[in-house]
Amino acid sequence: MKKFKLLVMTAIVVLFSASSLYSYYRDFEVVRYVSSTVKAVGWSSSELEMEVVKFDQALTALAAGLEDNEYLELRFEVLWSRVNSLLAGKENRPLREQPGVLPLLGSLSEQLRLWEDDVYGLSGGDVAAIVALREELTHFHQLAREINVDNFSGDNIWRQLDVLQDTRLRSSLSLAGLLLSGALMLLLLVRENRRNRQLAYHDILTGLPNRMHFYQLIDQAMQWADRHDRSLAVHMVDLDGFKAINDSLGHKVGDKVLKIVAERLQTALGEQGQVARLGGDEFVIIQRLPSSEEASPMATVLWQAIVRDVELTDGCLSPQASIGTSLYPAQASSVTELLSHADTAMYYAKHSRSHATQLYESGMDERRLRRQKLAVALQTAIEQDTLTLHYQPIYSLATGKIESIEALLRWQSVEHGTVYPLEIIAVAEQHGLAHRLNEWVLHTACSQLHFWHQRGYKPLKVNVNISPSIFMDGELANTVRRVLQQTQLSAAALVLEITEDTSLWDTAGSAETLEQLRALGIEIALDDFGTGYSSFSHLRQLPLNKLKIDKSFVADMVTDVRALNLVKTIISLAHSLDMRVVAEGIEDAAQQDKLAQLGCDLGQGYWLARPMSATAMSEELMAKAARHLSVAKAQ
Repeated sequence: MKKFKLLVMTAIVVLFSASSLYSYYRDFEVVRYVSSTVKAVGWSSSELEMEVVKFDQALTALAAGLEDNEYLELRFEVLWSRVNSLLAGKENRPLREQPGVLPLLGSLSEQLRLWEDDVYGLSGGDVAAIVALREELTHFHQLAREINVDNFSGDNIWRQLDVLQDTRLRSSLSLAGLLLSGALMLLLLVRENRRNRQLAYHDILTGLPNRMHFYQLIDQAMQWADRHDRSLAVHMVDLDGFKAINDSLGHKVGDKVLKIVAERLQTALGEQGQVARLGGDEFVIIQRLPSSEEASPMATVLWQAIVRDVELTDGCLSPQASIGTSLYPAQASSVTELLSHADTAMYYAKHSRSHATQLYESGMDERRLRRQKLAVALQTAIEQDTLTLHYQPIYSLATGKIESIEALLRWQSVEHGTVYPLEIIAVAEQHGLAHRLNEWVLHTACSQLHFWHQRGYKPLKVNVNISPSIFMDGELANTVRRVLQQTQLSAAALVLEITEDTSLWDTAGSAETLEQLRALGIEIALDDFGTGYSSFSHLRQLPLNKLKIDKSFVADMVTDVRALNLVKTIISLAHSLDMRVVAEGIEDAAQQDKLAQLGCDLGQGYWLARPMSATAMSEELMAKAARHLSVAKAQ
């Protein structure tokens, strides 16, 4: 602040110094102007008389035979040119302002125009004409002489003094205007400097410190922490689904949400630190900590402040956010490292289903780096078709026949080794590869089933799991329709498995998507039933064909009566809703027998068959067909 005031005072001194120099320069210019005006008037009047005399001498020389007509014409043209320049030239205005000058110049110009033909027609023998011209010229010569002699008379001196006084007055007014303009410019400069500083260091929408200012604040906070042997927490805040708010409700609503979130963060933080907006929907909070244990509670307070309802004109909106926290100096020693750790923690919070705040932990960077490398490798694997599908049969518990085959994703990466399906799906979801991965799985599974159909296994169906992102983007039906056309597979042979979490995020939208799929002739199975958030009303609303009982219930049903009763209830419920039931995770004969007794339609698990490659699955189908054929012949 002191430096700024010093700069302002220096500018004022420089301004007034410049004003003084300018005033002196203006006075000097006035004197020079008067002097040059006097000289100009004298020179112009003497030049006029001189040209008249030279023209008169040229007439005399022509009559005496000393000069020819060309010289006379030259002097005539020079005289006429001089008269015209004195009549029109801006620099000759002082002469024209002298008494009698303007009438003389006008009449002389008119006379020269009348003389033009005579002058150009004269020769040395035209003595009478030359004498007549000289007599007419004598009048103008006398007038030019009087002007030349009289232009420095007393009257003219007073006129020059009047001009000087007028010039000094104009100079004073100019100086006053300059000083006033300088003062206004100084005022505007101070105001603009203050405004530019505000714009340079603060976000226009929320008024919070911007990215540039944040780096200054964090440097100051770290210096404070070092001096006082204290800690800092940096909370990285990112609003979840903010793009959807802008796209669906408009940028006006989005801006309102950002301003409200900024106000809530400031209120929740209080005097413990500063809030800044880095850009978009990303905020960062600097918290001064008495102890590092207070960082996580503050992150929770900030999150609770954000997620409160925002009232809109036509309803309410509940913002969601993910917050990552890192500590200085316990976890980082530089601004870059501190922000990187907070961003990593925020990344984990965003992709966690159990909590929305996350304190940075050692090892997170390595895990995140692995995910990023996996994403690159996965994209390459999809493009180069190096992923594989294994197939696990789903049997009819009544007949023992294979009704369907579930396609299960496998990836043996050259760089990363065996990558398990859950990690593959997580990487695809987090890095925008889910749509391409799902389409690859759909296309590969449908192509393989079409191949088996051509080999005679016509009633066989294939089950394909659908990830949440492709289900929610509204393009699933179009994608499935396109894949069926490309692989020439009947829609009735495809069973799409969706999880409870997927289908119930938006019941209305889910029902519409499922109806589009059912219209194609595809079967829909609700996977892992009992582990999510479904309710009986949801089951009634969604157009489902099958329920798949999660393996955790099947594993306990032989030893746990409550689990057995729950499985029995699920089977009864599904049948009442005209759905077939698939039991997952059958591990022994007792589970298979019990499920069959309860009326379960289909079963799947290691007891019946393990997942196998497409080649092994072809051999299993052939073996099953051979066994059924032999049994039929024996009967």
